[in-house]
Amino acid sequence: MKSCKILRYGAVCGLAALAAVGCSVDDAETIRVRELTAAEHELFVPASGGTAQIQLYSNGRVRVEALSDIGGWASVDRSEFDGDRMVSVTFTENDSFRRMAKLRFVLDGGTRADTVCIKQYGVVPSLECPAPYKAIRGSVETFTQFEIDTNIPLGDFAVATAYVGPTRDWIRSVQPEQGMLVVDTKPNPGEDVCKAVVNLSYVDGWEETFSANLYITQADKDDEFGREVSFADVRALATAEGTAVDEDILIEGIVVSDFHSKNMEANPSVSYDKVDVTVNDCTAYLESPDGRYGFRLRFDTPEDNVLARGTRLSLSLSGTVLTREENPERYTISSLVGENMVESAAGEAIPVKQRRISELTDDDVYTFVSLENTEFLFKEGSYANVYENYSLSSDVNASQTGNNNRMDGWASLLMDDAGNSIYAPVNMLCLWRRSGQGVPQGTGTTHGIVVHNELPRYGNVGRYQIRVLDESGFGMEWAGESAYTEFAEWDGNPHKYSFGTYAKFNSRYAYNRLESITPSDDISSGKTVPNAELFCENHVETTAAEAWPIAGTGNYNNPEVGSLGTSLTCKAYFVKAGVKGWYRWEGNEVVGYNGLRMEFSTASLNGSHMLLGFSFAAGTISATTSKTYPAHWCVEYSVDGGQSYTLCPSAATGVDYVHLRSLPWWDASLAGNRYNTCSSAGIGLTDHLFRLPAEVFGRERVMVRIRPYDKVMTVLPLVWNGDTETAEISAATTYDNQLRWGVITLRYR
Repeated sequence: MKSCKILRYGAVCGLAALAAVGCSVDDAETIRVRELTAAEHELFVPASGGTAQIQLYSNGRVRVEALSDIGGWASVDRSEFDGDRMVSVTFTENDSFRRMAKLRFVLDGGTRADTVCIKQYGVVPSLECPAPYKAIRGSVETFTQFEIDTNIPLGDFAVATAYVGPTRDWIRSVQPEQGMLVVDTKPNPGEDVCKAVVNLSYVDGWEETFSANLYITQADKDDEFGREVSFADVRALATAEGTAVDEDILIEGIVVSDFHSKNMEANPSVSYDKVDVTVNDCTAYLESPDGRYGFRLRFDTPEDNVLARGTRLSLSLSGTVLTREENPERYTISSLVGENMVESAAGEAIPVKQRRISELTDDDVYTFVSLENTEFLFKEGSYANVYENYSLSSDVNASQTGNNNRMDGWASLLMDDAGNSIYAPVNMLCLWRRSGQGVPQGTGTTHGIVVHNELPRYGNVGRYQIRVLDESGFGMEWAGESAYTEFAEWDGNPHKYSFGTYAKFNSRYAYNRLESITPSDDISSGKTVPNAELFCENHVETTAAEAWPIAGTGNYNNPEVGSLGTSLTCKAYFVKAGVKGWYRWEGNEVVGYNGLRMEFSTASLNGSHMLLGFSFAAGTISATTSKTYPAHWCVEYSVDGGQSYTLCPSAATGVDYVHLRSLPWWDASLAGNRYNTCSSAGIGLTDHLFRLPAEVFGRERVMVRIRPYDKVMTVLPLVWNGDTETAEISAATTYDNQLRWGVITLRYR
């Protein structure tokens, strides 16, 4: 309900009186200010009926006029009145469409007027055409039928026809007939293909317009539409610079996306505080009938993209641009408008493509794939564990409005029983992403479109990712079990930091400012030795008097709607330490690295592989603590007591290191420079997985480290989209930082 400022007539008259007092001539004429205003200009009444009370303020005689036909369903309790008045408008029950009584209040025959709209709820109009594209013959007169899904009587639509191209007036009529909309067309005497758009529109009682476009492509006089080509032919035409198509060529495929979904494409940041959400709505995916190849479709406007999943589509490429991109090889058809859609038919079956993560190839990009035996690496929280105060505003985070609309899109990491993994990006406008019920706990099949997205806020997310259309795309068992056995985990729960309590059972776990050893599970009188221990090798004290090398802080794994994302029950580790302490020095030169080191025995274990998973971020939601930290981190393992280490590549990307991102932060001025939330600032903790080989089993002492990969440091950019990884560590640095690990887990099978 909208509100407006209320100006009482007494206050206005008081000003007029003051003006009169200021006159020095006895017979000066008093100026009377005419005043009329309503306290509210829009009111709502339930469908069951009721009375709306309109508070009017005036200093004259007011006449009430109905600007809309209210028939017998609404009545006004008075037609004229003087001065202030509460006007009552009573509505009968409404079992039809929404309706509105628009009333005009006129003061003293027209000196002033004000309008109030009283809207009554009812049935909301709906309009959709499952197959809005038709291709018709040109050699004969045709009658083309469109099925319209609507609750509006077809005869109530306004119909407007627009022709595309020079040929006009070949549509004789557009008429409703037996629940269909029938278009009668003349034969085409020429050699050109003709196109037309029939627009249906309906204005409801709330003066909102509901419309749909129907696209008709008429063949030439010989019933030809152009040259039909294969997906492979189109791929061969595409270039890195983009090939403009200037001939009538057509392809036929199956739409595997859905224009209703908000998870079809990454929405880019276009400034530090704005995201272009139309990119998702302009994107669709078309797969070849045999399922081998796919194209990304880019429409010029969201209104032109009305492609639903399972639509068999004939597509004209005339006027489009074909682009090929590398690493991975992928193809986009852009500059698409509705008129490029030649013919469609709903209800087509999607080709079945069963894959393991390791079996994905470039040919699978932009096709619909089912990934077998997948599960979430981290099963706490929601589908996108983020700090909501910086993400796009929606019903999910309606109460969090501080710094919204800075960022879109985050990813969860999926893994399979072979130790391979893939990221699953989820956009912030997907309202199912934080529904309160969390994520599936077991294994199963993930169904979605294989894409290649650049997610600079997240870092490297690999060659392939999978985008589900909606929550049902995550087909794991809700109450199932993991394919892996948990061996050790540091999840940040409060008992992990009970150094004093644990010291009673094992003196190794007493508090030490420089190196507190943290057990992976509860220590008690019955179990004094944990499965594994965690050491922080950074021994440089921070300037904070109460700094601990390892301590607890909030995490963002909270599935509840309206939550900032932080969880009281799911904590995170943070390490307060000097930046310089992550490196080993000889004089001013870096000769090695420090990290978080895990030590454990696998003498009694057998398996094919072990997984190390963790989530982490830098900073404390502050530009000050986000300005510099080691940018690249890696995992290495040793089976010879630390004499030698072997690098372990990321299971999702295949490269030797992952990117560390800062938590989001509000704009700030530091050292005289203004910094806005930059394009590489994260919105939560990033997930990572590393596969340790079979040689780690049957060992008395295994050591695994998470440590900086190189000397590259982050520096806040002066422009919001500048590169942050532009510095190197210096022996002269005195910076402190705080790094957060949400979960560190070791699992095997």
